[in-house]
Amino acid sequence: MEAGVDLYLEIYVDVIFIINFIMDILLLWIVRKILKYKNSIFRLLSGAAIGALGACILAVLQGLNGLIQFLAAYVVICFAMIIVSFQFRNLAATLKAVAILYITTFFLGGVLNSLYYHSMLGYYFTELIHGRLFQNQNMAYFVLAVLVGTLAVKIFILTLKNLRSKELQTYETELTYGDKSVRIIGLLDTGNDLHDPIYGKPVIIAELAALEPLLTVHQKNRLQILSDTLDGGRTFLNDRENSLQNSSLQEQEEEFFNIMMIPYHSIGKKNGMLPAIVMNRVVIFNGDEKIYSEKVYTAINKEKLSKRREYQVILHRGIM
Repeated sequence: MEAGVDLYLEIYVDVIFIINFIMDILLLWIVRKILKYKNSIFRLLSGAAIGALGACILAVLQGLNGLIQFLAAYVVICFAMIIVSFQFRNLAATLKAVAILYITTFFLGGVLNSLYYHSMLGYYFTELIHGRLFQNQNMAYFVLAVLVGTLAVKIFILTLKNLRSKELQTYETELTYGDKSVRIIGLLDTGNDLHDPIYGKPVIIAELAALEPLLTVHQKNRLQILSDTLDGGRTFLNDRENSLQNSSLQEQEEEFFNIMMIPYHSIGKKNGMLPAIVMNRVVIFNGDEKIYSEKVYTAINKEKLSKRREYQVILHRGIM
């Protein structure tokens, strides 16, 4: 370096913004496709704009500590992009989307980096940014690079979709009984083939404990007694029976008629019965989509449906 020569870094903020904006749109679109989330284009563009703006700020603030830059890029900006683009209702869904964004960024970054340095994509992209691309009539390499990149992204999306299909299909579910509602997690189980034996309506299965906010003490006790009786157990029934005797005869009769029996078959029990009530309404949240069902037959299980508490109700494909 010669004495008296000053070096400076010239940053084209507009170029950085455009490149990152386009890339972030692609990344968020892939996340959207994988999660099957129906958000608006405006949200997607807003999330991409936040990511591009963050990239510009980090590019200008070159003197920041490396750790701060890392946290800003991979925590603050990524979470902001996901929150603005999708607006999930719980932290678990947000973390899952961020994880998919990381994986997608890593994969897509590798593909584009390879195409950029080992093909003419880098040259054509530079020409595109400077407005000189379409002055060159020979665009075969550019078109080929775009096609290869598109194919790679398509394969990546299909691969992640196949992996996701093996996971539990859970949905936030709102159950309404009378004038009370509760939100729990529902599992879509294609193996659930329970139907009401009289009308043939689909039946979902819910944990008794999860329905407590919807039930009176008398209703809960009566369902517990029926479940214990059907299982042949008489544990702790005396106290419950005494509490039922203290209730009015009219209340018992009204609630007795609101309970029905659903036959089922399972491993170890060929002819079982579950008490069931009719929910006034069931709402299943699938991204921005809400699936409404009225008068849903709900069988009651006194045991936990999931040891890890991943879900509290088993949904039926007939109400999806």
